[in-house]
Amino acid sequence: MKELTKAEEQIMQVVWSQPKLFIKDIVDLLPDPKPAYNTVGTFLKILENKGFVTREKVGNTFAYTASVKKKAYTQNFMNGFLSNYFEGSAEKLFSFMVEEKKLNIKQVEDLMKKLKDND
Repeated sequence: MKELTKAEEQIMQVVWSQPKLFIKDIVDLLPDPKPAYNTVGTFLKILENKGFVTREKVGNTFAYTASVKKKAYTQNFMNGFLSNYFEGSAEKLFSFMVEEKKLNIKQVEDLMKKLKDND
């Protein structure tokens, strides 16, 4: 699966939020400063070429739908992230998070409970 640029990912976050969207809807749902309509259209063509969205002709315009599920992209992204930065080790990632004070004891306990429940 191809990776997304930051701009592509921002558009995909919007596309993943709804079952079907028009370019105008996507522009409206993007944060300020909003990109131009044509800019979003260009990114959607790129995303279609990468296989992330499909489009359907509706009247004079197109409706866009995600063709890659958010969970599938997230799994692929996180696997690459772990490989590139933490030697593929979730343990090293969580150690880093604890050292950087991004996880507190309560959060670690909650994660431990989830691990035990999934065992």
